[in-house]
Amino acid sequence: MWPPSFSGAEGPLVAEEFFKVTETILTVTRIAHAEWVDLMNIQLTDTARIWWAAEKTHLERPIPWETFTEHFNRKYFPQSARDELLRRFVELKQGGRIVDEYEAEFSSLSQYAPHLVTDPTIRRHQFQKGLNKYIRMALAGRALATHDAVLNAVREIEGVHKEPEDPHEI
Repeated sequence: MWPPSFSGAEGPLVAEEFFKVTETILTVTRIAHAEWVDLMNIQLTDTARIWWAAEKTHLERPIPWETFTEHFNRKYFPQSARDELLRRFVELKQGGRIVDEYEAEFSSLSQYAPHLVTDPTIRRHQFQKGLNKYIRMALAGRALATHDAVLNAVREIEGVHKEPEDPHEI
C-alpha cells in the first residue's frame, strides 16, 4: 500500500485528503515515524516537491513530522481555506437536494466546525436550520433529541411530501 502523490496544484481540499490518506497509510503500514518526512520526497511532485525542497533547507534536521505538517498546512491547507469551509458549513442549506444529499454535505463539512457538532443539541439545531421550510414546519412540535432521530423523521417527511396528491395515482 503506497500513499498517493500530490503536485501542489490540486487545491486545499485535495491537499487535506492527500495528507489524511498518507498519514493513515503510514500509520497502518507501521513505517517508523522518523521516516515519514523523508517519504514525502517521494510523494510530493511538481511544484509541491520544489516547494518542499526549498522549505526544508531552512529547517533543522531531523525534521519532525509535526513540523512538516505545520508547513504543509500553512502552504496547501491554510487557515483561510478552513475558514471558508466553516462558513460553508454554517450557511449550508438543503435547497433543491434530497435530505440524504444535504446530510452527506452536512457531515462532510461538519469536520471543519467541531465546536458546532460535538454537542448533540447544537448539531441537531445546526442540521435543522438548513432544512427546507416545509420540513422544518413538519418538525415543529416534535421532541427529537438526536441528530439520527431528526434525520429519520426528516426522511419520513420527505417521503410523504413526494407522495402523489391523488391516492389512486400510482
